[in-house]
Amino acid sequence: MNRQDQYLELCGTVKCKVAPSQIHGVGVFAIRPIKEGERMYIRWTTDMPSHWYTLTYADLSKFDKTYPEIKELIISRYPCVVNNCQFLSPNYDAKMISFVNHSDNENYDETKDIALKDIAKGEEIFENYRRMPNAEKAFPWLVREM
Repeated sequence: MNRQDQYLELCGTVKCKVAPSQIHGVGVFAIRPIKEGERMYIRWTTDMPSHWYTLTYADLSKFDKTYPEIKELIISRYPCVVNNCQFLSPNYDAKMISFVNHSDNENYDETKDIALKDIAKGEEIFENYRRMPNAEKAFPWLVREM
């Protein structure tokens, strides 16, 4: 894959980051607006990009005008990129689905990996844990909340 295609792939797939949450420890947050029905690339699937990117540090400057947050995520996980090392997508190495917090007013469908409504930049991503079969076994506190 050429560098332009790698850049476009990252622009199209890196939409969220893990960050401190006021709800519970850490959570997943949109780094740009996400439209209802849009794929979020939070839940790892076999069709997610999982290859090593070869963009150089100079190539990453393209993100300064589009999505500087993507450049920041790449450098934070792969600081050697300043020396032109290869790197994985920030989506691939963070296992973000593990950090999505619960809300009864969810904005993310974990099974389809899509936004259930428009999500603003900076907004936390939530799934409804109650939808998981046997959720009360994994999350006993859900029963107490009802």
